[in-house]
Amino acid sequence: MTLKNWLLHGLLMVLVAVGAIACQTSPIANPAPVDCRMVQHPLGETCVPMQPSRVVALDHTAAVNLLSLGVMPAGVASNLLPQLAERLPDVPRLGQSAQINLEALAVLQPDLIIGAASDLEDTYDKLSAIAPTVAFEMQTTADWQQPFRFHGQVLGLEAEAEAVLEQYRQRVETLSNQRGNPPMQVSLVRVMAQSGQIGLYLKNCFGGSILADIGFERPPAQDEGTPDQPPFTKLISREAMTQADGDVILLSTFGATPEIAAEAEAELERLKTDPLWQSLKAVQQNQVYLIGHYWGAGNSPLAAEWVLDDVEQYLLQSSDQEA
Repeated sequence: MTLKNWLLHGLLMVLVAVGAIACQTSPIANPAPVDCRMVQHPLGETCVPMQPSRVVALDHTAAVNLLSLGVMPAGVASNLLPQLAERLPDVPRLGQSAQINLEALAVLQPDLIIGAASDLEDTYDKLSAIAPTVAFEMQTTADWQQPFRFHGQVLGLEAEAEAVLEQYRQRVETLSNQRGNPPMQVSLVRVMAQSGQIGLYLKNCFGGSILADIGFERPPAQDEGTPDQPPFTKLISREAMTQADGDVILLSTFGATPEIAAEAEAELERLKTDPLWQSLKAVQQNQVYLIGHYWGAGNSPLAAEWVLDDVEQYLLQSSDQEA
């Protein structure tokens, strides 16, 4: 072998060795767990660790369901309801659900990733290269118990999930026994940012399903929708304001960013001075109460507890905290 060939051969060996080391230390490569079980989900089949300890939730519903099961996520998407964000002050944020920062995610070295199928379908292969990835689907937010049970199955906590749902059922039964007869009509209204419209939550939204479980009625314009078929909201114009009326109006605002949230709050202040709004029966009788956006999209047993707290405060006893 000539000196030139010997040098080229040596250089090639060095490059091969460096490449092997790089592959071993890359944060993206993640071998399948040895001790795992297969889980079917909307995007395929995944071998999930028997006892995952670093679970990343790339969706609000996944994150709040983990908390409902007593599991603290190792990382979460940035778009969380304020009430949930407050409970996760030190958990790393990884970007919006549909735009996750894969490098930041890999640094966390998760052993399981959970997210909504609609958000994960474009990046599923890349996510699966980081850690076993499981997707779930939910047709409307009234369908919240189905993904909760699924998350319990994925984590090997089926019995714990059923115990949590049984606690929910028992509290619903207690509150149902305190409900008036005939039941009052409860209107769920969301003030939109800069739209000139307001949103009505139908009975197949998260809070609507809980009102139905307790036995409350809904105004005719909101008494529609099934859990397995969207939509669960509809927009109405100012001229159709009477569709927002009821014995009680539960009113919310929301913004995915602070700017949008501020715009929605400004719209709420304008709505309060609108003569059509002021003509509604619930407004005239001071039966309008501010609630959190979790009524529309809480999607978990934990958020169901927040809804039931509001039911106790605003629908089962008199309160002076009107909007």
